[in-house]
Amino acid sequence: MKIRKLTLKIFKILSLFSLLILISSCHDKVIKSNKTRSQSIGPTNGALLIGGGGITDEMWQVFYDLAGGKSAKLVIIPTAFDENSINYDPEFKILEREFAARGFDDIQFMHTRDTLVADSDEFVKPLKTATAVWLTGGRQWRTADAYLNTKTHLELKNVLKRGGIIGGHSAGASIQGSYLARGGRELEGNYKIISNPEVGFGFVTNTAFDQHHLDRNRQYDMFDLLKIRPELLGIGIDEDTGILVQGNEFQVIGEKYVSIYDNTFWSPYFNEIDTLETGKNKFYVLKNGDKYNLKERRVQRNKFLRPKNITSNEQREYLGNFLFEKSKVFWNNIIIENDTLKFQIVRRNIIRDPIPIYPYEKDLFFDTDAEFWFHFKRDSLGKIIGFDKKTHKFINGLNQKFNKIEE
Repeated sequence: MKIRKLTLKIFKILSLFSLLILISSCHDKVIKSNKTRSQSIGPTNGALLIGGGGITDEMWQVFYDLAGGKSAKLVIIPTAFDENSINYDPEFKILEREFAARGFDDIQFMHTRDTLVADSDEFVKPLKTATAVWLTGGRQWRTADAYLNTKTHLELKNVLKRGGIIGGHSAGASIQGSYLARGGRELEGNYKIISNPEVGFGFVTNTAFDQHHLDRNRQYDMFDLLKIRPELLGIGIDEDTGILVQGNEFQVIGEKYVSIYDNTFWSPYFNEIDTLETGKNKFYVLKNGDKYNLKERRVQRNKFLRPKNITSNEQREYLGNFLFEKSKVFWNNIIIENDTLKFQIVRRNIIRDPIPIYPYEKDLFFDTDAEFWFHFKRDSLGKIIGFDKKTHKFINGLNQKFNKIEE
């Protein structure tokens, strides 16, 4: 009898232990699932140019270069236009001249209001070989009504898979998100951010792109949407400004600002990201060159770059006979402290604490709390004779101002 009671007791303990493990496992899965649902994921290959309205010369050049330059095969989809605009230019000659003036030679147009046509093999042929697609402004719901979940939609994704670029501004920006911000018209005639229909092409998941943002005083509208769709990342893009999305990161291009609604508040003065209290309606803005990690939902700066490890001897090699750069008012010292390479500013009689700098590749270091790059110069014999301190650097032919993290 005692053995039986002991066995029953052990069984109860094991059952309780198993239940706790099961609950813990389910809890972890829920947390992981919620985190995954709230992540914003960009295209695995290719690029997106998402503009708030109006295209600057820099944005044109980026689109042209990533499309393939002179070898680009461009498809323009003007379906967001209203009928009056299409009837005014039925063969899209005016629109074609605009892109031809920017260097594009191979230009085709795709337009229909019929989802059956949009879902046909014949209609999607131009997309099969396209290296670039442009989605015009207008009303984004017209584009969604015609192409969402058709073969056209599938082939647009295939353009990205092949490494092409999809661009657009205004309506051509909103349609690229998963939520179709300002996709419907209310009874009083206003285009509110909460839309009907709601679904966009989803080239970036869990994201709503609003456009003409600060120019039309739309900066507080995003909070109305996030109250009912809190999992979304809100991105408001101003006119003459855009974002270039590559992978899970984007970089701001243009003359004005991009507003970020990610339940945090970031200031460039301190390079700190603060989580907001519940109900606090705050957003922050990024400017030309700033970079943002969509998946992690954070500003991407040198602070988040992974440094490479080098030995103490390698660190000391960078000192050589070169100890400081002198100007009229300050010195820039490179020193070794506790086997760490550091940068120090001495401005007249004020000596600032040394700042650690970390290696990125040979002769190239970065400061984690700023945007500074330090590039050591060598003479013909390989001896270090100086260094450049810059706010950005071209590495392997790419502008690494806000540095892409390697996956």
